Amino acid sequence: GSSWVAAFLCFIILLTTAGNFLLILLIVTQRSLRNTSNYFLVSLFMSDLMVGLVVMPPAMLNQLYGRWVLQGDFCSLWYSFDVMCCSASILNLCVISLDRYLLIISPLKYKLRMTSCRALWLILATWTLAALASFLPIKMGWHELEFEVRSPNITSRADEDQCRLLVSLPYALVASCLTFFLPSAAISFTYCRILLAARKQAVQVASLASNVATTTTTDETTPQDPCAPSQPATGSESRRFANKHSKKALKASLTLGILLGMFFVAWLPFFVTNMTQAVCGCVPAGFFDVLTWLGYCNSTMNPIIYPLFMRDFKRAMGKYLPCCRRSGEPRPSAISLSMRNSNSGPRAATSLKNVL
Repeated sequence: GSSWVAAFLCFIILLTTAGNFLLILLIVTQRSLRNTSNYFLVSLFMSDLMVGLVVMPPAMLNQLYGRWVLQGDFCSLWYSFDVMCCSASILNLCVISLDRYLLIISPLKYKLRMTSCRALWLILATWTLAALASFLPIKMGWHELEFEVRSPNITSRADEDQCRLLVSLPYALVASCLTFFLPSAAISFTYCRILLAARKQAVQVASLASNVATTTTTDETTPQDPCAPSQPATGSESRRFANKHSKKALKASLTLGILLGMFFVAWLPFFVTNMTQAVCGCVPAGFFDVLTWLGYCNSTMNPIIYPLFMRDFKRAMGKYLPCCRRSGEPRPSAISLSMRNSNSGPRAATSLKNVL
């Protein structure tokens, strides 16, 4: 069965590495994607790329061989990168949710508040906090029960071939709160506020469309010129517009539900088990490894989920993938085509050519 496990883990590593690298390359090469909000996505994909390149391969070797096959000095370095990259991925998700929240509540002031310099400072703070929660405590030995410098490449079971990071309860509580529970609370709060804002907007648009329909019905009762165009189509158009906006709000709700669900399914079991292990040390090693790989898979799903629900990424990928072009680029309607032709005379032929 080890061959199937090796094939599956290699597939996860390749998917994580290729997905994050291609999306970073897409943002760098496409001018339409080089904006302040996507700076945070680049930081997220970079942390997930480091998980696929630095963290997953030694973890796969541990899983297959059942022991640490690399040099013993690399164990503490690998675990430091493990904690830093996974923490940076979670903190980047928190910063992305805060950025989307600012964009929703104050779209007019967003560019004034979230400048490129502030975005870079937020990214630097994210990586600094992740590094302080990983390299410094592990190097100084603060993660152990006794606060002394010891080699963290062996377990308390005196098995020198193993490389497992057994942490104390204070370190588990502090690190988990800083890198998971507080960011999770911020992510849940911001996404719930975004969802409420989307629903409120949908209700406002629906009420506006109903008022337009009522006004149209009132106008229909008044005498009209027989040569004037009929008005019932206007009421049906307003109802269709309201239904379309309601569907968009429902799609936004499903999107946020998928994002939150995947995040908590991937990381919540690991952090709860990690604190349980720090309290009693009664968690089986195999079960803990499964939960660890489940958390790693969040870095695999991030480059799939986020661009899947972002129209700009669909349009950019549509230049290379025909399937993304069909699903990501909406076909212009006759109304939008007539508006383009009426507003720009010389570009009317070009717009018509693009439509055809």
